[in-house]
Amino acid sequence: MNAPTRILDTMTELHRFLFCSAHAGHGQWLSAALRDEGVVLQEAGRPAQLQQRIGDLDPQVVLLDFSGEPSGHADDTADGSFAGAIELAQMLKRVAPKLPLVAVGSMVRADGMKAAIRAGVHDFIDMHSTHEEALDVIRRVIDQTPPPSAVAPQRHGRFVVLLGARIGVGCSTLAAHLSQLGQEMVVGAHPEKATRAAKAPANKDDKFDASLLGHVALLDLGLPSGDGLLYLNTQSQFSFAEAVQNLRRFDETLVHTAVSHTPSGLAVLPLPLDLGDMRSVAAADALALTDRLRAFFDLIVADLGGFSNPAFVASLVRAADEVWLVVDQSVGAIVSLASMLRDLEEKSVERHHLQLVLNRYDPRYGMAADQIAKRFEIPLLATLPDRPLAMLSATNQGKLILDTARSDPYVRALQPLVERLLSAQHAGAAAQRHSSGWLGRFMGKH
Repeated sequence: MNAPTRILDTMTELHRFLFCSAHAGHGQWLSAALRDEGVVLQEAGRPAQLQQRIGDLDPQVVLLDFSGEPSGHADDTADGSFAGAIELAQMLKRVAPKLPLVAVGSMVRADGMKAAIRAGVHDFIDMHSTHEEALDVIRRVIDQTPPPSAVAPQRHGRFVVLLGARIGVGCSTLAAHLSQLGQEMVVGAHPEKATRAAKAPANKDDKFDASLLGHVALLDLGLPSGDGLLYLNTQSQFSFAEAVQNLRRFDETLVHTAVSHTPSGLAVLPLPLDLGDMRSVAAADALALTDRLRAFFDLIVADLGGFSNPAFVASLVRAADEVWLVVDQSVGAIVSLASMLRDLEEKSVERHHLQLVLNRYDPRYGMAADQIAKRFEIPLLATLPDRPLAMLSATNQGKLILDTARSDPYVRALQPLVERLLSAQHAGAAAQRHSSGWLGRFMGKH
């Protein structure tokens, strides 16, 4: 990995590039080319429709298709493609004059190049060039783009995705404990808030101190649905799907009033009661919501254990600062892990972006942790001990093992993981405060 990539890996803000095109192949090429710089969201539609989508997604750069190649639509022609791209450019210059526009096409198509020049784009990406050359274009455009206004909201939270190799490996249990422990550690770093947290009402129907908010959020999206809420002994009337539907008005007021919280202040966004509602949630919209959440939380933990939509999972994985693959030592989990890795690779997710967490680990069960990590060429992040009696006892009391046995080996194994996540978030925030120019846009704000 080269030095620029190492620098990018420490940044907490993900760039979003909106590619306006119906050509799926071009979108796939751009996604692969710009992977190290951000995520490509592809939309096809007329200017009026795309204006709404641009407002929702808030991209850093808009890419316009000037290739002249047919996308497979019956009414798609080269001239029509150029006309549509020119119309989009003109619309964007009216409604978002500061938004950088980059043409995508081929240097050998003189008509496409001329059309792009007439449209007044800021730069051009040749799809016959290398991925590195495409990255250079995007980085040059970002470098030349003025930083956002000081009053504009800036994302700062660290986003961690947990992927269970299969249902039943303990991914939701880990997500609940990780997020709750993170919330307690952040609140505990402020003595006055720790005192209020200790006095927080035990009754889930009572109100809690709103000053405890804004630290950690759990996206309870794993299957079976609602396990995170169950382990945290809380309820929610506001789901992830509803949050996406309210993306344009998702602000601090909505976070405080609509999103469910535990007494300690941990925010929880679960799946909707009717899982069919998730069919209306586009991967790009889910990504936009997680990006928005960074403005309100220091740490966002997403439990995607058992989630079956590969495109949805891959989009959040690419957006995450860290991705933990949760697996145990069972044959079924190991086989499922191999299948999951194939699916992720098909979605252009590279293995160096992943880390392995071996749950319910006991050397007596068979294959050692380092053997599993070596077999799949994934860095081993941690092993978590098998504690079935302690876990079941806590769950039957409607509590986490954090509450019933604070010194349990499972909790002790989690503590350094949470400390590392919070340290990384604070390091990114400190770097942002001392940065200047375009680099500051990558860094989180504490």
